[in-house]
Amino acid sequence: MSIRRKIATVTVGVAALGAAAVGLGAPPASASPGGCVWGTDACLYYHSNFSGGYNGDGGNDNYFNEWTFAGCSGSPANCDGDGQLVRNNTGAVWNMTGRTVTIYQWWNCWSNGPYLSIPPYTQRSLYGTAVYNSDQSQCFS
Repeated sequence: MSIRRKIATVTVGVAALGAAAVGLGAPPASASPGGCVWGTDACLYYHSNFSGGYNGDGGNDNYFNEWTFAGCSGSPANCDGDGQLVRNNTGAVWNMTGRTVTIYQWWNCWSNGPYLSIPPYTQRSLYGTAVYNSDQSQCFS
């Protein structure tokens, strides 16, 4: 095999490995993004004082059983809830978007059950509300 052909073979192999590594880092389309992005997400926190595990989402979604708090706010000593289900465990919401987000007690948006609307760019503790640790979905308007 010529040196030129060996170099071409190695180059193709390295490019394929790089593409595979990029593909492994991408979450599945149905999964929650996890991080909290300013201008895009409603950031859900495990504790009512905006601490512990968090999970960000910018869509109209229900919190499937596989959605978990996938980040940790603050020091490792304050990671309560990290890895726990988002569903029925949310203590606070920071709406980081220019849209109103509504947290529902039911699995789908616009249901007749209890809900709480949070204005754009607003933080709200859910403690003392009907959706505190009783949340199933969110919708933006």
